[in-house]
Amino acid sequence: MVADVEKNQETLKEIEKKRKELGLSQVELAKRIGFSRGYYNMLIHGKKPVSDKLADQLQNVLQEYRKEKESGYRMQTEDLEEGFKSADDVWNIKEAGEMTDEYIEENEDSIAFDPVEWITNLEARRKSYGVSQNEYVETAGISRGYYGMLLIGKKRATKKLLEHLEMVLEIFNPDKEMEILFDYVRIRFATTDERRVIEDVMNIRMQYMIEEAHSFYGYGRQYIYGDITVMVSPEHEKGILLELKGKGCRQFEAFLKVQKRTWYDFFRTAREMGAVFKRIDIAINDRAGILNIPELAEKCRRDECITIFHSFKDYQSGELIRNREEDAANMGNTLYLGSLKSEIYFCIYEKDYEQYVKNGTPLDEAETKNRFEIRLKDERAEAAVDDLLEMEDVACTAYSIINHYVRFVDTDPEEERRNWPLNERWVWFLNGQYRSIKLTTKPEEYTLDRTLLWLTRQVAPSLKMVQKLDDLRGTRLAKDMIEEANLSPHHKKILKQQQAALDDVVTARQKGRKWIDDLKEEYMES
Repeated sequence: MVADVEKNQETLKEIEKKRKELGLSQVELAKRIGFSRGYYNMLIHGKKPVSDKLADQLQNVLQEYRKEKESGYRMQTEDLEEGFKSADDVWNIKEAGEMTDEYIEENEDSIAFDPVEWITNLEARRKSYGVSQNEYVETAGISRGYYGMLLIGKKRATKKLLEHLEMVLEIFNPDKEMEILFDYVRIRFATTDERRVIEDVMNIRMQYMIEEAHSFYGYGRQYIYGDITVMVSPEHEKGILLELKGKGCRQFEAFLKVQKRTWYDFFRTAREMGAVFKRIDIAINDRAGILNIPELAEKCRRDECITIFHSFKDYQSGELIRNREEDAANMGNTLYLGSLKSEIYFCIYEKDYEQYVKNGTPLDEAETKNRFEIRLKDERAEAAVDDLLEMEDVACTAYSIINHYVRFVDTDPEEERRNWPLNERWVWFLNGQYRSIKLTTKPEEYTLDRTLLWLTRQVAPSLKMVQKLDDLRGTRLAKDMIEEANLSPHHKKILKQQQAALDDVVTARQKGRKWIDDLKEEYMES
């Protein structure tokens, strides 16, 4: 193998000698073979291996060029373009465009690609995404004329520019459109009758809920269905508290889908009976990776974040945020704008990192790169729900809140800070409000996936050890343990939940208005 490599390197030296004799530029030779001039230089300097097939292809190209030259056909070679000005400082001009060893060593990652091929691929994807060239180049911040010269090779793009164009293109990827969804809902109902809330407001049959003799926030007991929690208190001032965290929202959406209702329908029903919205989280999923959270945090430190908030805090990937966020150590780079104790604050974090830590999902396979969460409590939550029910446009509500509270800018020493221009990435993110982002629902039926995952990680190894021991000793300890285990009422109710179809779990009848009027009267009397 080593001998083959050395032989091919000798062949390449002969090819390079013939190329110079024929007067063929490196640019033209590389173009004919289908890769970049930078890659060709890495081959002749031994930075990349040369296969037998590639050596033969290079020989054939030279033979074809010799025939063309002998027949009187003159090839037009390209001049060095402005796009390589940064590289020209270290090019060995004596050899008509060859690179020095120092440049290759320092810039291998930036030159081992073909910019023309890359830009051609981008153009094909642009067309498949259905975005006009005008809109694309305007968003990217370059002229259409310059982009056209890149396409035909009259301008040579640097890798930095191509990565910029790549990232901008993903904004228009129909498979990576921004999503907006409710990710936390907490509502207090002014009643002590849990059946009315569960069956008449949530439209879930009481018999499928699991009752537990404990709860949170000072409530004495609770009813659960997966991650849907209804907390109960005999005290009228506490009433009944419905809490839906992330998973709970997705599971409740499965019920709403079966009931042919929307979140707006549900919120309106709750509001009609005098319910108070204690917390609403609106999440915007940045699936294309528009936001750069470390960059936003740095802008906060550089005073390039113009905001009503009086504080910000950022945490690096894996840093523990004690007593603040339940899953904070799993959230990747995270930026908080505003006080966590206030009625409104923003949380921006790397969702792909969170999924990697929780589920082992590779970063490049994550559906969502970043998440921007608007967290609203008490009066701020109530005001947001007012707007949601009036407009029924969650994107309009969300972006109105964001634009009111914060904007990221770029320093302009010739302007007052209040007039500094908006940061380009921030503009791309804000443009989401003009792309008709509708409320996204991701209904998920309640499953035992988390229980099964826990069994796989924590119990299965020990159980397998006992089974191996049974095989060695001729005993049946493992089977006996499982057969003799007693299921609690809690376990039996979970089995009932898992066996039932959602159509059977939701209440079948449509309620009249009497129960709403009764609850409104009860609420007013309190």
